[in-house]
Parts: sequence; C-alpha cells; structure tokens
Amino acid sequence: MPRTPSRPRWVRLASGFAYSMLLLVIVAGSAVAGWVGQSKVASAVARQMVAQTPPQQVFGGQRAFTLLVLGCDEDRYYGGKQILKTNARSDMMLVVRLDFERKRITGLSIPRDLLVRLPGYRSHKINAYHVLGGAELSQQAVEHVLGITIDRTTELDYKAFREMVDLVGGVEMYIPKDLKYTDRRGGLFVDIKAGRQRLDGYNAMGFVRIRHSDSDFARQQRQKDFMLGFKDAMMSKPGLITLVADKARDVMGGKLSADEVAALVLFARRVGNDNVKMGQLPVVEAGNYNLDVDDSKLSQTLRDYNLVPAELAGTPSAGQLN
Repeated sequence: MPRTPSRPRWVRLASGFAYSMLLLVIVAGSAVAGWVGQSKVASAVARQMVAQTPPQQVFGGQRAFTLLVLGCDEDRYYGGKQILKTNARSDMMLVVRLDFERKRITGLSIPRDLLVRLPGYRSHKINAYHVLGGAELSQQAVEHVLGITIDRTTELDYKAFREMVDLVGGVEMYIPKDLKYTDRRGGLFVDIKAGRQRLDGYNAMGFVRIRHSDSDFARQQRQKDFMLGFKDAMMSKPGLITLVADKARDVMGGKLSADEVAALVLFARRVGNDNVKMGQLPVVEAGNYNLDVDDSKLSQTLRDYNLVPAELAGTPSAGQLN
C-alpha cells in the first residue's frame, strides 16, 4: 500500500535550501536601506521607499510573481580532473509564489525523486530534466506537474554561496552528529564533527547539501538551522551588510535585478508571518526509491499554497502522469 512520507512540522515553515537562500536575499536586503551608494540593492530599496513603488510596477504590472529556484550539482570530476558540465542534475527544486495583492508568500518544494514524463520524453526523475535541457526544460517539467505558469527560473550559485559565508567570517552552528561523506566525482568532501563550531563557506555548503547520512527531511532541518545562523552572523557585522546583499543576488544566479530584489524586500516586510506558508508537493512511493504525485491531494495542495486560483484548483492537473 503506497504511503505518503511523513513530514515534520517545521517543513511547513521552511522548505529546502532554495527557500533559505531566498530568505537570505530578503534578510540581507532589508537591512541595507540606509547604506545608499554602497550597494545596488540598497540604492534600489531607497528609491522605491521614497517613491512608494508598488511591487506590481517593478514586475511589469503582475499581481503575483512565481519563481522556480533550482539547486544543481556542481561540476563533476573524473580521474582527478574537473569536467565542466553545463547542465547538471538539480538536487533541489522549489516553487515560490509572491502574491502582491493578497500579501502572501507561499511555496512548494518538489522531491528530486519524483517521476515525470514530459511529451516526447520517457519517464525521468524530475531532477534529470536539467541534464537534458537545462533550466528551461526543468521549468517545463514543473509546469507539467503542477499545471501552472512559472514567471522566472533561477539556479543557485554554490560558489557564490561559499563566498558569501566566508564574507561574514563563517557561521557558528551546533552540529548534532558527525557528518562524513565523500563524492569524488562531485568534488564534495564532507567531514564535520559533532559539537558547536564555526563553519567556513566550504563546510557550510557540505552541511546544507549532504543527504546520504540521513534523509531529505533532516537536510531541510539543517538548512533551516543554517539560515538562522547565517542571519546572526550577518547582523553581527553591519559594515558588511551591503556586500552581503549584493552577493546574495549572485547566490540566486543573478536572475533577479537589484530593483526586483528591492521590491521583494519591501514586499516581504509588509507580509505578516501568518501569511508565509511553505510545504512539499504531496507524493506517494512508487517503488525503487521513486515517487509519484498524490493526485488525490494535489488540487487541494495547489489551492492551499495559493499556486492556482481557487476556482481552478479542482480541475485535472496537466502534470498527471499518463
């Protein structure tokens, strides 16, 4: 009997590295309004505050903005040599919906082991579509599953992530257990001891990305803990906030302009905690470590997370496998 994987309560609050990074962009930007001239983001925040620019204006008159955030494996290594890969597998996917009119931020994480069959392709795990066609095909796969239109797709830059962590002098964390993992082909070597310590950029990347020592759910908890630790590290060094804000744009792949980041910063400041909701796509086990969409819960989930108008949430999804 297929069963839905259990989901800890905290998943409803913060779902995955992508959401963490999006929050880091907002946190970094929201603290820099007084540093005009030192940061493109800070200058954009100041301009929009003075002009009282609504986010709809920055985003071309749209009432809401839907963003797909991808975190992809880095370059692979063979025989000790680095082999550059233009399109690696996406190891996390998150759809974020920013509803400017209703002042809501919602999002769904999509498991990497979800089976999807796009027209013209055989069935693949959804993270493999990035290998086949990059961010554009990944976006098509997510749109196919959810039956929605995505406005923008961005790919996280792990190199920029490491640089951002080092910029603030590392992040102090409590590590609940030893984390050790070696991926020679992926160039990822994790060896972090249990206890309280300060993680540099490289070890922080290992801390948030390693998934072989426990589960994706445990990894999401680590990512949430890291996000809070990073916020503390950043706020303890206010003189670096402007640099961090611009580096955060790089972490998001440079796909959001300074004006767009500023608009999201100011929008997020007006959104109450009760109107921020994150979760996971409903799935059932399909055997061989694969997952299928739980079609019995999909429509309600799309409605709950504001990804489709309520009047359309009961219609069949374009993403149902055939």
